[in-house]
Amino acid sequence: MFLLIFSVLIFAAIALGAYAAYVDSVTTRSPVAVRLRELRSQRTGGAASYGDRPPLLLRLVAQLGGFMPAQDGRDALRTGLTRAGFRGREAVLALLGFKIILAVALPLLWLVVASSSGQPAGRVVLGTILGAVLGFYLPTMFIAIRQGARHDEVLTSLPDALDLLVVCVEAGLGVAAALQRVAVELRLASPVLAGELVLVNQEMQAGISRTDALRNLAERTGVDEVYSLVAMLIQTDRLGTSVGQALRAHAESMRTKRRQRAEQMARKATVKLAFPLVLLIFPALLLVLLGPAAFRLMQALTAS
Repeated sequence: MFLLIFSVLIFAAIALGAYAAYVDSVTTRSPVAVRLRELRSQRTGGAASYGDRPPLLLRLVAQLGGFMPAQDGRDALRTGLTRAGFRGREAVLALLGFKIILAVALPLLWLVVASSSGQPAGRVVLGTILGAVLGFYLPTMFIAIRQGARHDEVLTSLPDALDLLVVCVEAGLGVAAALQRVAVELRLASPVLAGELVLVNQEMQAGISRTDALRNLAERTGVDEVYSLVAMLIQTDRLGTSVGQALRAHAESMRTKRRQRAEQMARKATVKLAFPLVLLIFPALLLVLLGPAAFRLMQALTAS
């Protein structure tokens, strides 16, 4: 059984490698692809870009993921990947490809381990099913964890960014220059928010309007506070009111919300500590305090 599975894996690896090499050679010799690469190199000054041509392994995984029937939910996957920090062209297909690979690799690994250790048939079938389900959802769990971490970082560092933005605007800088300066200052404290602000400046320099660039910022982060900030900036721009005063009022409300979130988390800590105290610490404390007395009581009862 082990030799059969090993032979199948080797054949699949060789077949996929040959297919990838064939696709790469066909793409390389295509006149249209060659001309497009020349135009890209002229535009970027000859520098190779990861987004223009992904590596061979990533393109192979993306092609494998393209067989998944995910056309209806591809926009939702793209949004989730963008908020997790993956903005490549092949990000959606790569995610689906890794789902397929892990859904096949984990059951095969379990089969190898189970056949070598002589596990019962029922346990082998159950482990295979669980391995397939776990392998299929592991990339989704990773994306969700990554998205939650970026969300928390943006939410935590946004009040400080607003304070810096207020200082820059009141000092005489425009909104675009103020965003660029805040991105430089937040590079070490919050790389995620700094990168998003840099991307906003790049979009505005590329010709996208400030309204669309700010809306793209809100869509990429997925934070409610960023949505409210973007709505405030857009409305201020349309009405022609003072940006500095609006930002100062919004920054004060953001600081108040951050203090309220900290107080809420502090009040939740007592409730969260009740479960480990009752289930873990309290039984051990009872055993330490009442154990000797119970032992002496048992000795007294047996002696009498």
